[in-house]
Amino acid sequence: MSNLYLDAKVAGELIAACTELRAQFEAALNSAALLGQLTGFGTLGSAQALQAKFEEKAVGGHDALVDVLASHIAVVEAMQAQFQACIDNAFEQESSNVSTLRSIDQPN
Repeated sequence: MSNLYLDAKVAGELIAACTELRAQFEAALNSAALLGQLTGFGTLGSAQALQAKFEEKAVGGHDALVDVLASHIAVVEAMQAQFQACIDNAFEQESSNVSTLRSIDQPN
């Protein structure tokens, strides 16, 4: 039986990567939010319909870009929390092991 583990150093690097990815998603989310109010399509009915379609795809419509990006951010946050939990568990286990070893009677 093999054990699955995550080295604390690797987990730290993954946390940093999550921080960077989250920042990129948040920047994209901010840009996408601006797409909810487009202009420049003209006054024709078909142009107005196209404008509305693009606005809904960005904000407020089914599977809107801002909703998808927010979902991705939530996933990255969950991953980051899991990696942090791995680090915390590793340090707790190491501390427990040290305490256990210190409590063992040493021969004279």
